[in-house]
Amino acid sequence: MKRFIEIFAILCMISANVSLGKGGGSAAARLDQYATDPLNATYLIEGKAVRLMDGRCELPAAPGSAAIIRTSVFGKPVYGDIDGDGDEDVAVFLIHDPGGSGTFFYAAAALNVNGNYHGTNAVLIGDRIAPQNIRIRNGVVIPNYSNRRPQEPMAVLPSIGMLKHLILERNVLIEIVLNSEGEKVFEGWVTIGHEVRSFLPCSRKKELWLMGNSPALDEVKAAYGKALPEAMPYTPVFMTLSGRTGRPPADGFGADYEAAFFATRLVRVFPQGNCRSDLIYMDSPLPGARVTSPLRIRGHARGKWFFEGDFPIVLRDSNGKVIAKGYATAKNEWMTEKFVPFEAVIKFKMPASGSKGTLILKKDNPTDLPEHDDELGITVFFD
Repeated sequence: MKRFIEIFAILCMISANVSLGKGGGSAAARLDQYATDPLNATYLIEGKAVRLMDGRCELPAAPGSAAIIRTSVFGKPVYGDIDGDGDEDVAVFLIHDPGGSGTFFYAAAALNVNGNYHGTNAVLIGDRIAPQNIRIRNGVVIPNYSNRRPQEPMAVLPSIGMLKHLILERNVLIEIVLNSEGEKVFEGWVTIGHEVRSFLPCSRKKELWLMGNSPALDEVKAAYGKALPEAMPYTPVFMTLSGRTGRPPADGFGADYEAAFFATRLVRVFPQGNCRSDLIYMDSPLPGARVTSPLRIRGHARGKWFFEGDFPIVLRDSNGKVIAKGYATAKNEWMTEKFVPFEAVIKFKMPASGSKGTLILKKDNPTDLPEHDDELGITVFFD
């Protein structure tokens, strides 16, 4: 048994101390480059690179010690695009038991680089918490978990729902820290133009005025212009912002809005993002794109978006009139929980050049029950 542990330790631990380098560096670049599965990737935990084998690693706490340090994946890896390159990356919960009384939970990512998974550093979530799920939404990793109230002893079962928001910066996974009471992380559509400066969060039905004194406003405006260098005016761009809602200004353009948003930080710009990105996302056309007929549509959707390998597509003009219908077809096996690539081609009579339209991708619902309806709508412009 001792000999087995020694051999296993050699295989699953590749470095005792890995530095991120000056200025953050690249954690992934210094870790294992050849894992074809996230369960066999290498992750950085408290400065140590740990290579998993089938989702586990066991090491002696010290040479000759009977105490074992155990690291393993908790639950199933979750697939989605984290770095914005269109490939399916992975987010995981990791359990790290260093041999004492604590059992520490971390969140980490494994980036898909040409089919190989490069593990990142792991971000501490908590000691003896109760993980619920981990999601990838528009490039943001979101661990959900239950924890204890402040001052509660460890003997109390975790009961308070919490979440964190993690993003990649130069291949290093970092936590978005909220600094003030009432501050939250929101994702949604930002529109900036003459007389318009708005933010439509996914959680709301009406746009919010972006306050001029927002600390993040200059960065948001710069990111908006960079994301849409040749787009039509008033094209929305998908972003994740931290901040808080409040009253609109008493005068000026913002006075026409029911509420306002005070943006404290630009968390993520994700032009290909949308409010249903955990189920479906587009590769082409992207929101705000100029389109012509025939229109080729490409993207990825989870298997449950399809029925018998396809789902319906509708194109509406600026008046809401349907000008084209069709079906998107899965290009791989669709009976899966993972994302599946799809394609479609629709033809239509071109409306006036420069006018706005809406491309709608409907979840196939053979039951016709309204509770199973779902759809993604994106804005396009007719060229």
